[in-house]
Amino acid sequence: MVEVIKKIFFALIVATLISCSSSTTDDASPTSMAMDHNDSHDHHHDHGNSLDVSQLTDPPTVSISGTATETGEVNLNFAVKNLELVPISPPSEHESGQGHLHLYVDGVSVAMLHETSYVVTDLTKGLHNFRVAISTNDHREYHVDGKAISDSISIEIEEGEETPEVDKGITVEVKNGTVVDGLQRLTVDVGEQVSITLLSDEDDMFHLHVYDLEVSLTAGQPETLQFQADVPGVFEGELHEAGYQILALEVS
Repeated sequence: MVEVIKKIFFALIVATLISCSSSTTDDASPTSMAMDHNDSHDHHHDHGNSLDVSQLTDPPTVSISGTATETGEVNLNFAVKNLELVPISPPSEHESGQGHLHLYVDGVSVAMLHETSYVVTDLTKGLHNFRVAISTNDHREYHVDGKAISDSISIEIEEGEETPEVDKGITVEVKNGTVVDGLQRLTVDVGEQVSITLLSDEDDMFHLHVYDLEVSLTAGQPETLQFQADVPGVFEGELHEAGYQILALEVS
């Protein structure tokens, strides 16, 4: 009889421990998931993506020049002063006087460089804009008096494929810290050519998630991003510096 009582008592203790363990796990799991999500989001999006060096007597400068070839390529050259260009790999912390170049073609980020020359290929016929900006080792653009240290040129491409026709497009304007007419939404089919024209009253960087497309925005100057929507889903488009969403792209 004593042995039976012991077995029953032991079974009750085990059941109680299992119940407590299950309850603790259930309570902690959503919180942990929320913390993991928030930590991941904060780590991925660095909205403080500029470093003002107006206090320097001789801040860094950059200029760009380039020529088109008969095959439709563009040879670009960069002249950098008061800055040591260092490789982006392996990643490194910010060091005063060091950095690299960010190159944009038609507003879209195409390369991060420590070299002073670069060849752009696969360009369509027509006028293209090339912009280069100086960035810190940790990818913040150097600024002077609130403006990015950068330079740009436009070059006409006479050879190459024709620019694909746009199937659907949208224009998004940001003024005084808000999206004109509210958060914009563009719905397209998989495979369609999409055009997004962006206009901001402040310098910023537009980023389209998953497609990983970025457009450098200059205050008062419209920039157009054209691409093929080949990934289905709903994707956020946000301003890095301002730190908020301005567009939702739905591809189905």
